[in-house]
Amino acid sequence: MTMTKVNIGIIGTGFIAEILAPEIQSSSKARLAAVSSRTLAKAEDFVASYPGAVAVEGADRLIARDDVDAVYIATPTSAKEDVASRALAAGKHVLIEKPLHSSESFKRLSALALKKGLVLMDATHFVHHPRTSAMRQHLAALIGAPRSLHTMFYFPFSDRENIRFDPSDEPMGAVGDMAWYSMRAVVEYLAPDSFEDIKVFAERDPQSGAVIRATGVLKFDAGKTATFDVGYTAGAAVMDLTVAGTSGILTQDDFVLDWKSGFGFDNPDIPTGFIHRSGMATRKDFAFIETPGEKSQHGLMVDSFADLIRNDDDAARETWLSATAKTQGFLDAIWRQIQARG
Repeated sequence: MTMTKVNIGIIGTGFIAEILAPEIQSSSKARLAAVSSRTLAKAEDFVASYPGAVAVEGADRLIARDDVDAVYIATPTSAKEDVASRALAAGKHVLIEKPLHSSESFKRLSALALKKGLVLMDATHFVHHPRTSAMRQHLAALIGAPRSLHTMFYFPFSDRENIRFDPSDEPMGAVGDMAWYSMRAVVEYLAPDSFEDIKVFAERDPQSGAVIRATGVLKFDAGKTATFDVGYTAGAAVMDLTVAGTSGILTQDDFVLDWKSGFGFDNPDIPTGFIHRSGMATRKDFAFIETPGEKSQHGLMVDSFADLIRNDDDAARETWLSATAKTQGFLDAIWRQIQARG
């Protein structure tokens, strides 16, 4: 029997909502039912391209709709817990943009989701691409025991009118925006059991005070380590990842948004995958392992979210909650270091 589509409402009409809306609309498992903004006019402009979607003024009116099964929360970080808690209390499943305000904030939301028997998933897209599961599956065979992870994620950005430069709405600045992906890579590929030590250096925008660059190193159990370097100041798009083990390394140069179909990129001729190196191999001996996906990362994420709702698998739901909690916990540790240094 064919299951019905999940009706999703979007709260917020910013850039990231514009990325996800067409993926929801085109999914075979979900449908864009409604979009809300603080003003009805903005919501109406947004849904003009999506036949069947209803424009709504305000998050509460969208949450109250009977034709909305789940909500995608694309609000500033400062408002996420408030909106998400109201949605969960009303019986709606929640897909929420990263980062969360804090680990404590996420604990409150996850407890409410578990109590209500609802799905709560963070909107980290790269983990839904087949490449992530393929790397995890082949780590031991290709590189032995993973020992260290390095990520470098930059994109050139200097618009001080953007929310990323507003510490009241996005307190962590580039750390919340970008180091989140570095920490999620730690969760996916190093899979540490415990966190032991950290050192972080950050650069702030002299006008807004927002963090625009951060570099750090983290130590975990069993001698595992991770370094990260993120920000808006490199003048180029950089998305490098290297995971090193006892018998080799795996690398990606597009770990956040794959060159083939990550939003902002559309290069059908660039295959998605990762490079394996071992021993004294030179560049001509590097092995590229292709990991094709049937659609974009964001499209795959929408389908995963819909599947979690439709399959009613408690263990799978808690697996996603655990990954989010660990990612946010590492991010909080970074942020505490930055705040302590002033």
